[in-house]
Amino acid sequence: MHRRARSILRGEQGLSMILVLCIGALFVALSAALVYAASVLTANANRQLLEQEAYQLATSFSDVLEAELNKKDSSFAKFVNEQFMFSQSYGKDIYDLESQPKEFAWKPKGSQPDGGAEAITVTLRRRPGDGADKLNQTVNSTNATDLRNLLDTLEGEDRKGMAIVDLQLDITVTVTKNGESFAFTRTYDRTVKYSSSDKSTSKVYYTVNGGTTEYYREDALTFVAAGQEKLEIKDDNINSNRLTFHCDTSQQPDSITYTRGAKQSTGTTQE
Repeated sequence: MHRRARSILRGEQGLSMILVLCIGALFVALSAALVYAASVLTANANRQLLEQEAYQLATSFSDVLEAELNKKDSSFAKFVNEQFMFSQSYGKDIYDLESQPKEFAWKPKGSQPDGGAEAITVTLRRRPGDGADKLNQTVNSTNATDLRNLLDTLEGEDRKGMAIVDLQLDITVTVTKNGESFAFTRTYDRTVKYSSSDKSTSKVYYTVNGGTTEYYREDALTFVAAGQEKLEIKDDNINSNRLTFHCDTSQQPDSITYTRGAKQSTGTTQE
């Protein structure tokens, strides 16, 4: 009887020891899980902080570039207007197709802190604007009075040009900080005006009946061209003289302004 009791007691002690070991192992595993969870939460928090800092830097630089864009004498505006939006080096069909992207590293001035960013990259893209088809358009009417009114509208007040949204510009700023990158894009509508006169320096000209001779509007409905007699359109010859209005895009517009377009996008990338 005593022998059996001692056997049972030893068995219970063994079970207790196993139970203690299991509970200990459970606490060790639980502690490890808590440590891992804490490290994951800390890493996520740090990443979110970096993303937020990169976002703030990207949007701040976008604001700086936007201000520079509408300063026609700034180096950034000159590059955009005189090269990127003007040259066929970035795509031959300027008013038909989207351009190849132009990417360059931005070097801020000393007065523009980089916020500890490892890299700041600016990417430009252009595409035809909603009004690109207005740069060249047929202008016909059934009577001389209506035709003159139409030409006055196309040439704008005091012949200083009609506002035309000829191109769109995307500016993407990508900021990299501690291996995290954030890209912020703004789209701008470019509005231009081309002035007109009766001189060959006019930035607006007309062609007649699909021809290639460039006519300049002298006044009302009288047109002049080098080596040609003056053309005066009246009610009795309006149907035999069909005009096409052209903006001379080989010249720089008289005025250029940029306003934010509808499209705006953000996104993150990880190296």
